[in-house]
Order: sequence, then structure tokens, then C-alpha cells
Amino acid sequence: MKKLVLLLAIVCLTSISYAQQKSTEKKSEPMKKTVIARLTIKKEAADKFVQFAQKIVGETRKEAGCITYILYKNSFGQEAQFIFYEEYKDQAALDFHNKSEYLKLFLSQITPMLEGAPVVEVF
Repeated sequence: MKKLVLLLAIVCLTSISYAQQKSTEKKSEPMKKTVIARLTIKKEAADKFVQFAQKIVGETRKEAGCITYILYKNSFGQEAQFIFYEEYKDQAALDFHNKSEYLKLFLSQITPMLEGAPVVEVF
């Protein structure tokens, strides 16, 4: 009977140790970052905005840490509302994008075109 109790104790401890190890492994994996940026552009500047946006989309998609980078145009609400949907493999990849020269250039080009402040959410 003592051998059975000892065997059960060893199995339980091994299971707990394994579960803790798996839990630690999952926590150490880098977390994907998702960005949703909503911009409302002045109606008269919408076509020019799209030209600038095509360049930033192309450059960003070349980034090693970029998973998804898509520009949507809202077809139901405001006429010139655009939504960027972005996914990066981790925070470092997002930081790389945010420091890029082509993003800085894009933001300087479109700032005068904005109807209001952009709404940016990071998950």
C-alpha cells in the first residue's frame, strides 16, 4: 500500500511540474501586437491620401515583423474614413515600424489632410 501511495505522489508531482513548465513556456513566447488606426481625411484630400497610403502599405509589408498591414475605406459611414489594420509578431516589431523613416514621412504628408485626431488602438 505504501508503494502505491508513493507512486501516486510521484505521478501527481510530475504532472504538476510538467503543467508549470508548459505554463512558463507559454508566458515566454512573444505576444502578437494588433493595431487599429482610424483616420478621417478631408474629402478633397482623399485621393492624395490613398496615394501616400499605398507607399506606406508597401514598405510596411516588407518588414520582417509585419504579419498583416491592410488599409480599409469605410463605405458606410463618413465618406473619407480609413482604417489601418496592422499585426506585428511582437512589440519589438511594432517598435521597429513606429521608428521607421517611411512612417515618419507618411505622417508628415497626411497630417494636413486630417479632419480630426486619429484614433489608434493597440491590442
